[in-house]
Amino acid sequence: MNNDTIKNKITELSNQHHSVDGGDFKEIKSAELLESEAEDLIIEYCVNRNYLINGFPTQKKEMPEEYDEDYFSMERYQLYLDKLTLEKKDVAELTWCYVSSFWPGWFDSKDEYIESIVHQINSSNFYDVDL
Repeated sequence: MNNDTIKNKITELSNQHHSVDGGDFKEIKSAELLESEAEDLIIEYCVNRNYLINGFPTQKKEMPEEYDEDYFSMERYQLYLDKLTLEKKDVAELTWCYVSSFWPGWFDSKDEYIESIVHQINSSNFYDVDL
């Protein structure tokens, strides 16, 4: 899939996300699944282009001995995406599309969004994982 195709799919998912009322548990879970589906599209794009951070994720198919069974957790994938957002313009475009579509108004600009990622990565207590 190319960048534009993924952006279109993210936009479709965000439209569904905005139609979820959030009034009950089932609807909240539905919204979370839409968010995960959009993030998974971006992760798949990165993996298909062999974008790695310290060999993560494709060169670490098996869990390293020093890590627990949750090595391939969403938090670790979020760190992976955040670091790639800072390194790769195409990934930055996709993650910005995701954030600005699902949560319009959270950030005034893409630059502000990027600054927030830099701050998160530099905050030693933000991530409980490493790559």
